[in-house]
Amino acid sequence: MNPQTETTLRFAGDYPAPAVWIVALVLALLMAFLYRREARQHPGPLSWMPGALRSLAVFLLALALSGPVLRHETTRRQLGRVIFAVDASASMKLEDETEGTKPDEASALSRYERAEKLLLGGVSPLLGKIIESQDAELVLLRGAQAQRVWWWRQSGKDSSGPMPASLDLPPEAPLTNLDAAAREALGELAPGTALVLLSDGQHNSAGSPEEFASAMKEAGVPIFTLGFGVEVPPPDLSVLNVITAESVFSEENLVGRIVLGDSLPAGTPCNLRVTSGGRVLWERNFSAEGRGERRFDFGFPVKDLPPAPAAERDKTLRLINVQASVVGERAGMEKTRANNSREVALHLLSRKRRVLLLDGRPRWESRYVHNHFDRDERWQVTLLIDDHAEPPAAGALQKGFPKTREELFNHDLIILGDVTPSRFSANQIDWLVDFVEKRGGGLILVDGARGHLRPWAAGKTASLIPVLWSTAAAPKSDSWTLRLTPEGESQAALRLSDSVSANAGLWPELPALRWTAPAVATPGAQTLAVFGGRGSEGAAPALVFRPLGAGAVLYLGTDELWRWRYQVADLYHQRLWMQLAAWIAAPPFQVEDERVAIGTDRLRYQPGETAELRVRLQSGQEGATARAILLHEGREVAVLPLESDPTHFGILRAVTPPLKAGAYEIAVAEGPAAPRGELRLSLRVADAGHAEWANLTLNRPLLESMANISGGRFLREEQAATDLPGLLQAVDRRQTTVRETVLWSSWWWFGAVLSLLTAEWLLRKRLRLV
Repeated sequence: MNPQTETTLRFAGDYPAPAVWIVALVLALLMAFLYRREARQHPGPLSWMPGALRSLAVFLLALALSGPVLRHETTRRQLGRVIFAVDASASMKLEDETEGTKPDEASALSRYERAEKLLLGGVSPLLGKIIESQDAELVLLRGAQAQRVWWWRQSGKDSSGPMPASLDLPPEAPLTNLDAAAREALGELAPGTALVLLSDGQHNSAGSPEEFASAMKEAGVPIFTLGFGVEVPPPDLSVLNVITAESVFSEENLVGRIVLGDSLPAGTPCNLRVTSGGRVLWERNFSAEGRGERRFDFGFPVKDLPPAPAAERDKTLRLINVQASVVGERAGMEKTRANNSREVALHLLSRKRRVLLLDGRPRWESRYVHNHFDRDERWQVTLLIDDHAEPPAAGALQKGFPKTREELFNHDLIILGDVTPSRFSANQIDWLVDFVEKRGGGLILVDGARGHLRPWAAGKTASLIPVLWSTAAAPKSDSWTLRLTPEGESQAALRLSDSVSANAGLWPELPALRWTAPAVATPGAQTLAVFGGRGSEGAAPALVFRPLGAGAVLYLGTDELWRWRYQVADLYHQRLWMQLAAWIAAPPFQVEDERVAIGTDRLRYQPGETAELRVRLQSGQEGATARAILLHEGREVAVLPLESDPTHFGILRAVTPPLKAGAYEIAVAEGPAAPRGELRLSLRVADAGHAEWANLTLNRPLLESMANISGGRFLREEQAATDLPGLLQAVDRRQTTVRETVLWSSWWWFGAVLSLLTAEWLLRKRLRLV
């Protein structure tokens, strides 16, 4: 663009320009007045010239004394960068029935086609208007990834080619991600960038679009959202979610909740059923209400599930199908039937994970923790409270403690409270140490005001204690809170909020504690949270982690986390304890034999997610050359080298590439040339297509929120062509350079004054005035 230069005159000291000019002019006129008699006494055509030259010199000198500066301001306009991101998820294939259209019209366009027509169609397409004054890029959002289609930069000097006439790729992404995909579309941020998002707003995967919008506000990148779709839901019945356990024991009942979306006319007869292998396990008839979300609780005995197919190697996997439908003569009234069912994978377990809870007295913390585990179907808890009987062998703690080392090793986690080691036998002490170091079990230590954990820091059990206690009493404070360290902020087990950014701020806001232990972390231990309180100094460790042998130890420097239940019950307390248990306990394995054990971090996955594989070689080998083989629909798709897990000794791990929908099997080869073993772990990645059809309307609140947070604006699709070009003018980048010339100290300024005075003297000499 051609630069524009504006030149202005200013004066040092910020004197007002009019005042300076007036003073200089008054002095010049005064000089002319003083020389007027001389001009009268010597008539002639040049008689007035000496006075005029002297007055002009005085005028310039007066301006010089006020410090004149000539300011040259040059503005060069650079084209703004506008990213057009088009949602290419499956929900954009939907054809909306707006006023004046009929469902069977052949000319009806899908949301994706309308976005394509807006950007690229017609005599004057929107994208063509934008590139007249700005750089533009066209990107498709395909799930969690962005695919660049076309760009136009520097008035076409840098371009991928002529503007396309259509979007060649169909909208088939199984998920909508308006966070990660949009971030990838923007790439490296620069001043003058704006994002134009064309979407129906149905975000249904990981990430937070609102947090993304907040980050864009800080970066100075406005988001302009163009909404596609209707806001009044069409007649439809959809399965929005199935909430049930990932795993269940064969002797129990499977219970859960089905969440339906109901926008059918009231009174429409419907049916809801749960089936597996063609067998109906639960069924209910109901009438539609047309009021949106509805919930149905279901349950059936696990033994009613049909057996696994004979060809299936992993006998623990079962698939159940939830099906909702309209019955009778109105069966064809739904907008789509693609969202009427959902498949759910279920794993049958041979045993629950086991936790042993030991404490020296019935503290509130121990009681609540016991209740959490007792209500969780994944865990079997044993609570032993020391009754301080003498001798210790006659007490409840000794009577209930596992009688053999193997019996203790059948547990996955031990929670050790405020109980002294003298209440255990020498063999039991050895078993506890071996449980962590050799079995690979987890140990959580919960300190108490009586200080009975301190003797554990000496002798054989010293390795179990990741802290050192101070002999001084703990600093007094009636308001102890917890604050995560940077290491704690990155630990998933300490997440009390689904928002990573909000989690760190949540911890100090939880109800205050009244007692903490005066301790410091030992070398090599990792402090995950510290205490802080009003009127207190220092930051004593609250949560300390240390791997130990094949297992791990976590120390908790208070027994008052139960206070977090105030007004919110188990919201934070239960969540923290169950997450800590899942992290510290010996990793679970879904399948195992005499040679190898295989497990995953979860049992259910969505397309695009990755799975963390865990493997233990029963032979105890290091396994540096072991490999995990990933098979999809019976075909080998990846060979993953297994690496040592830094948090669990003897455990190998690998992370799969992003998973596609379908059936997976995981096998292990124990050496570089060894064939894959017979043991298989089955995974089922649900077809997420139903998530795209779960909600058929425009999510206007989300799109408006993204625009408002970032400093942009929300527009309906029909407003975009007229309003958007004007709004985008604000993102132009303008580079301004300023150059100043100091006039009062420049040689040519004083040269002009000297020239005037010299001319005056020569003229006076010619007129014989000197």
